[in-house]
Amino acid sequence: MSQRREYWKGITVTFVGVLVLSTDALLIRASGISGPQAAFWRASFAFFALVLLFRATTRGKWKEILVAGGTRMLFSGFLWGTSGLTFAIGIYHSGAAIALVMLALAPFFAATHSYLFYRTKSHPLTLIAAVGAIAGIAYMYGSQLDCIGPRDLFYTIWAPLIYGVNLSFLRRHTEINRISVSMVGGLVGAVISVALAKGNVEVTAAQLLPLAILGALMIPFGQTAIGIGTKYIPAGESALISSLETIIGIFYVWVFLCEVPSKETLIGAAVVFGSVIANTLVQAYRAAARA
Repeated sequence: MSQRREYWKGITVTFVGVLVLSTDALLIRASGISGPQAAFWRASFAFFALVLLFRATTRGKWKEILVAGGTRMLFSGFLWGTSGLTFAIGIYHSGAAIALVMLALAPFFAATHSYLFYRTKSHPLTLIAAVGAIAGIAYMYGSQLDCIGPRDLFYTIWAPLIYGVNLSFLRRHTEINRISVSMVGGLVGAVISVALAKGNVEVTAAQLLPLAILGALMIPFGQTAIGIGTKYIPAGESALISSLETIIGIFYVWVFLCEVPSKETLIGAAVVFGSVIANTLVQAYRAAARA
């Protein structure tokens, strides 16, 4: 496969994964619950769905694949599970606005980890586009960012750090089965969530349905697709595309819950989207030139 085709395959798979995973906020809002209870059920459904998918796609070789994955698979799965939890904790302690702006730092952490541990340099344009994405998201929530303190930074820095490191790690280790990694992530998320909830995870059937859709369908597909995308594009670009989750999530809420976004939100979203598209087109041109 040519470099250009590989690049576009990675971009497409990652974008589709983000598109699906962006239903997270909508479905959690639809459930009417949040915090450890929602995290437990979404992670539990994801784990069991991924177990079934893993068994169905490995054709009797699931034991060998798990053994081959070893500590690398467990480490990446742990990062998948904890990145979602730390993001939820950041929202709980510091608010969604600060957590979302901080999450946009993931491309920088991915690029830094790739360089420090694997001596892989990110293209300068990707980092510039990441700055543009941060600026767009910050503009969207500017009125809510007036009082960011050290405590807020402490609670919200972990999600982009863990997420960026995981994308870099997956980019390096393309041999790891992506479904098994997400499966471990679901288990880790469920165990930690039930501990944080102190065992109190009871919800009604009406509350459970949106979380079942999210956990059994959206998360397995979205996480696996993003993981596969790291086989073809740099971790920094994967994290940059993931920043679109904020924009797409707002669009879903607008369409399905009729919550009209403000002018600032639309302008900020345009800046984020433009930054990602500009980087993608330039990198695609560079990939074609190398082919």
